[in-house]
Order: sequence, then structure tokens, then C-alpha cells
Amino acid sequence: MTVFDAIIAGRLPASFAHRDEHCVAFMDINPITAGHVLVVPRQSVTTIDALDPVVRTHLWDVARRVGAAQRAGLGSKAQHFLLNDGKAASQTVPHVHIHVIPRYGGDTVRTLGRMIWHVSTLLIPRPETTARRERLDALAARIAAHMAG
Repeated sequence: MTVFDAIIAGRLPASFAHRDEHCVAFMDINPITAGHVLVVPRQSVTTIDALDPVVRTHLWDVARRVGAAQRAGLGSKAQHFLLNDGKAASQTVPHVHIHVIPRYGGDTVRTLGRMIWHVSTLLIPRPETTARRERLDALAARIAAHMAG
């Protein structure tokens, strides 16, 4: 069982922006930028090729919709869509997931620094705090309010 399976099952906390029968979208606990979302299929597989084709298509559509919601709800100007597909591609959780990382313009240096910091948090996890969870919940709610069908 992966950490994402535990989140989907409700055993670990998460700030959800979207949930449906095929996938969920929740805030990254160590965001590269404000509003960084992970889009994760309920089907627990390691690589995108192992996903059911219908779910694979749906996953990318939800990621696209999250990006649009980040622009509408958070004011981002663009997004990075990142998929580390397998361990050799630096996938740290062996469960397919798409990072949707909002970009706000003029944030290149800060974002590059946060990418390096993000990798370091995998080695030294940050403790959960009420204030951080409240910030993530608020961002998730703003994104969820702008998710179009």
C-alpha cells in the first residue's frame, strides 16, 4: 500500500480539490508553489502504461481542469504538468500521479529553489501542523470552486 492509497482510503489527511470514481486531486504537502496539486488515480499502479486507458485519459483531463482552476481561483499564469513515470524517472511514490504546479510569473528563481527544497523534503519530512493544513485546505477549496466539468 502506498501513501496515496492511504490518503484515498482516508487513513491519512489530505486537502482535496477534486474527487470522483476514477481519481482524486489533493494539495501536495510540500508544495513547490502555492496551489501545487497531485492528481492521482484510485487504481494503484506504478506507471502510466499500466492504467486502464479510460482512467489514463480521465486523469489527464482532470489535471487540465485543475490547471484551469488554478488560473481562475489562484491567479496563476501557467502550469507545469509533471509525471515521473517509474523509479528511474525519480518517482518517489510508486503510484502514478501528475503534479500540477502553478506558475505566477516572475517566480523562476524562487521556483527553481523550491524544486530543490521539494526533493530534500522527501529525505527529511516536515511534521504536519494545523496552520499548514489550514492553508492547504483553503487553497484546495479555492481550486475546487473553479473546477469545471
